[in-house]
Amino acid sequence: MKSKIFKIDSQYIDEFAKPINPNFVNEVFLQMTQKLSDALDEIKNKSTLINSYSFKLVNECSMGTEVQSSTLDIFLNIKSPQLEFSVIDVKKNFFKKFFNRIKLAIYQIKMERLSKKKKNKKTKKESKDSQIDFANINKNYDLVKFKRDFIKILVKYFTEKTILYENYYGLSILSKEELGLNANIYIIMDNGKNYKIFNSNSYKYTIVDFGQRFSNFEIKNYETNYMYQKIVRIFNSMFANYIGYVPNQIFVESMFYNCPTNLFNGETLKDCFLKIINFINIKLYLQNFTSITNEKINISKDILAKINYYDFNKFFKILQEAL
Repeated sequence: MKSKIFKIDSQYIDEFAKPINPNFVNEVFLQMTQKLSDALDEIKNKSTLINSYSFKLVNECSMGTEVQSSTLDIFLNIKSPQLEFSVIDVKKNFFKKFFNRIKLAIYQIKMERLSKKKKNKKTKKESKDSQIDFANINKNYDLVKFKRDFIKILVKYFTEKTILYENYYGLSILSKEELGLNANIYIIMDNGKNYKIFNSNSYKYTIVDFGQRFSNFEIKNYETNYMYQKIVRIFNSMFANYIGYVPNQIFVESMFYNCPTNLFNGETLKDCFLKIINFINIKLYLQNFTSITNEKINISKDILAKINYYDFNKFFKILQEAL
């Protein structure tokens, strides 16, 4: 059911500016990574596939701009020469790449059907499938197979309240009922300068370089007396409340990063928010906005800042009616 058109008042803005308890986010992150660690350690103890692993929290939950509907986005950095270079080797084999896509599509359909069944049946089947012989994997074992097997191992560390399924970049964990937040796990390779995220649809790595994002965020937040962070959180809350999801964070951060610092001054949060929204005319000003990750490139050219422009235009129309 869609929310009704609202009128912006100070109480409304103040409510959306309230952060989630950071202790809660940290606690869920620790619980989530502990379960991931238990499953990964089980694989490590059975094979030499994984040398080491680490976790990194990214997006709004790492920037203090999370909202009630936020998802934990976690980078799972795996050190594994076999998994990393299996992607490079398979590029030379078109047919293997093609059939891997078909297998993934069939698997995703299977998981969707599986999630609709009774949870007790699902648990029994996946428990049976979790017996995997990691000690005897061959040289053709790749990231596609690893993701599938990882889920089979991981499922037993959650209760039947949680559903796990594979996506193109890793896996999704619908754990809000069990842990309080859902999570997206991105399987990445960290080369020290940037991150490589494996995409099982294209069967290649996507390079993710956050560049100056974190330092630019901190500088803007300090220059605006920490109003920048609040404005981003307000926008996230309102967008999620009326459009249904939390928007791309690099785009949102870039959008407000390009606003003059003086606009963040005001007697109330409402004053600041309205001045900034009036400044941002999505059809005119965003053409000249640069990315928070790299001020030399336009926001529309940053592959990390992709958005649904239809949804953004729709939301700005809602804001105009509310002003």
